[in-house]
Amino acid sequence: MVFSSPQKKYPLDPKLPAPLYYQLQKIIQKAIDEGLLQPGEKLPSERELAKTYNINRLTVRQATNALVNKGVLVRKRGLGTFVAQAKLNQGLFHLTSFTEDMISRGLKPATLLLSFSIKTPENQIQEELKLRPGGKIYLIERLRLANNEPMAREISFLPFSLFPGMNKRDLEHGSLYSLLRDKFNLTLGRAKETLEALAAEKKEADLLGILPGTPVFLRERLTYTEQGEPFEFVRSFYRADRYKFFFYLER
Repeated sequence: MVFSSPQKKYPLDPKLPAPLYYQLQKIIQKAIDEGLLQPGEKLPSERELAKTYNINRLTVRQATNALVNKGVLVRKRGLGTFVAQAKLNQGLFHLTSFTEDMISRGLKPATLLLSFSIKTPENQIQEELKLRPGGKIYLIERLRLANNEPMAREISFLPFSLFPGMNKRDLEHGSLYSLLRDKFNLTLGRAKETLEALAAEKKEADLLGILPGTPVFLRERLTYTEQGEPFEFVRSFYRADRYKFFFYLER
C-alpha cells in the first residue's frame, strides 16, 4: 500500500504554510504521477487515510474532493474512491458516431437501448428540426459503453417523417448513423455543436455509475444531411472523468 509509511516517503508537515488537506492532495497526485497508484486502483478509505496521517476525516475529504473535481479521482457508488482512468481526447472537428470513435481507439463499443418511442416534441426540438406543427419525432435514449464501462447517456430526436418504419430492433446493435445510411440512404453533411459543464443529476449519475453532483459534459448536436436538412438533435451526457474535449483554432 502506497500510504503504509507516510512519515518516510509521503510525510505531512504541519509546520508548512500549506494546509494539510492541500499537502495530502499533492501526495496523492504525486503517487499517481509516479505510478504508485494506478488507474482503476482503489484508494484507502477516508478512515484509513485519517488514521495513517493522524488527521481528521474532513481534511481527507477536502483533499479527495479537490482531486475528484479535477477528474484525477472518481467516486463509485457503494464502492469507494478510485484513481480515474486516462481521459479520452475527443476532438470536435470530425462528424463520427460513438461506435466508430471507440473502434478507432481500439475499444469495444456497446449500446444499451433504454427507451424508444414516438412523441410530439418540445418546442426547442420542433424548431431545431424544422418540423411542421403536429409533427412527430422518434425519441431514442441509449447508454453508450466502451469495454463494458458506461461513458455517456444519449437522447436522440429524429423526425418521424424522414425515417418511416424505424423500429426498436434496428437500434439494439451497432451505429445509428450506419443504420440511417444503410436503411434510409442518408448521407451525413455537417453538424452544429455546443458543450456545457454540468453537475450530474441522479438519473445520469445512476446510469453512468458516478455520484450525483459529479461533473459531466452536456454535448448538444444538431446534424444535417448532405442536402442541408436537419435530421437529428441529440443531447449527450459524457463523464467528465473520462473525456477531455479539444479544438483546433486557426487565424
